[in-house]
Amino acid sequence: MNPAPKKTLLFSSLLFSSLLFSSLLFSSAAQAASEDNGRGPYVQADLAYAYEHITHDYPGDNAKVFDDYRDVKTHSTHPRLSVGYDFGNWRIALDYARYNTWRHGKHIHLEQTKNPTPSVTAKLEADHTDKGTFKAESNYGISAIYDFDTGTRFKPYAGIRVGLGKIRHSIAVEDQQTITVNNIKRGPTNVHPPLHESHSIRRVGFGAVAGVGIDITPNLTLDTGYRYHYWGHLENTRFKTHEASLGVRYRF
Repeated sequence: MNPAPKKTLLFSSLLFSSLLFSSLLFSSAAQAASEDNGRGPYVQADLAYAYEHITHDYPGDNAKVFDDYRDVKTHSTHPRLSVGYDFGNWRIALDYARYNTWRHGKHIHLEQTKNPTPSVTAKLEADHTDKGTFKAESNYGISAIYDFDTGTRFKPYAGIRVGLGKIRHSIAVEDQQTITVNNIKRGPTNVHPPLHESHSIRRVGFGAVAGVGIDITPNLTLDTGYRYHYWGHLENTRFKTHEASLGVRYRF
């Protein structure tokens, strides 16, 4: 009886078993790699366009003087840097942003001449000057974000954010008048004591984030996002921002 067919059959059986084991091992490794896809630390850089709304309540007689500062709406563009960890569907991120300074300045000059008698000429000059700044000097935040798996490169996300912000606010208002009678000048004198305010305050605020991530490569994602943040009540000032951003996220 020729043993060659038995050896060939045994070799074929071992080869098939090896191929089957290798196939199962490769399939398990591929599945583990697939399950790990999207996980790991990452960094993200964004350019944000912010709409800032500042509401300042001035009590009593100051309400009219500070009328230009009661309801301020302005825009700014600033960078934002984030570092985080991707757990697959959930992400945790720490971010930092520094906003531009809102500035306001106004000077009004009024003149009025009267002749109470033919021999007397009186001239009244009034000058109003006010300057103000409002700056969100820094904002540190932590966000919890959920990525919705659509089975495509496009992954919408939504999350919540807690931020610690530092606000610097300053206002200076001065009203002066000068009276000239027959070319004899008296003044300038202050109509009221100059008003100056300057505050630097830190507050914790809350907000929401949403957007869409577009996977360019397994490690690189294009991010388009929206963020709302309410900075809290800072003495008699309320400050909130709406931001649209475009950035890139790189996972290590």
